[in-house]
Amino acid sequence: MTDGPRTVSSLLAWARDSMEQVGVDSPWLTALVLLEHATGIGREAVLAHPEVQPPEELVDLFVALVERRRAREPLAYILGYREFYGRRFAVTRETLIPRPETEQLVHLALDWLQLAPTAPQLLLDVGTGSGAIAITLLSQRPQLVAIATDVSLGALAVARENALDQEVERRLRLVACDLASAIGRTVPLVVANLPYVPTDAIPELEPEIDSFEPRYALDGGPDGMAIITSFLGALDSLLEPGGRAILEFGDGQGGELQARARNLVHNAEIMLELDAAGMERFLVVQSAP
Repeated sequence: MTDGPRTVSSLLAWARDSMEQVGVDSPWLTALVLLEHATGIGREAVLAHPEVQPPEELVDLFVALVERRRAREPLAYILGYREFYGRRFAVTRETLIPRPETEQLVHLALDWLQLAPTAPQLLLDVGTGSGAIAITLLSQRPQLVAIATDVSLGALAVARENALDQEVERRLRLVACDLASAIGRTVPLVVANLPYVPTDAIPELEPEIDSFEPRYALDGGPDGMAIITSFLGALDSLLEPGGRAILEFGDGQGGELQARARNLVHNAEIMLELDAAGMERFLVVQSAP
């Protein structure tokens, strides 16, 4: 930073310019968010009193946060949380950052729960990460209980923290295993956002993803569909009669995954659903009653 009074106005201008130089999205808004996170000074106070000089130790903290964002660390990891479905979820580098498009998966699950002839009491969230999907569904439907799996103990620890924060921990069982290998029972509702990025495409992603988000939660194998396909092979023994699975997938994968599901899952209707942007995003497997 340049010498001179370190007012909130000068701090924001420096942060905006320095982040813009390295291609950070929305540098002005990001600067405002980081300033409030570091100093507690909100944007209304900044506009009303741009001459305010925060304590030096808080200025130093703000500068450090800006430098982390300049290095393209995701804002969610810097803040330690991400908003999802109107709730705040803790995230760390052990967990994928929840995306807005995944909120539609929650909508699809809630719609089916509303219309199901017999109200299901149990759901399974495979590859839960931060727990955002399972915990949101538990928060929306107090009669539900859930099992959530992940291969990462670090991710499960974050999911437990989020369950405690959302006060649903008594209805959530966390299981460390690959996919659903340790479940040993059938369930009426399965939701999953499994890795679906082709291995060779990961280095082409934005630095925020390639350099910071957990590779195990991104890498879907050579074609991006290996893990989802493996899981489809287990659905026959996992879904209850009349049960439903809703799986998120990547751009352009819908037709191939639908074909694979028809070969791997017996006595089931296989459908594709769109995300909020109108893109094919979810594979729905409805088992026969």
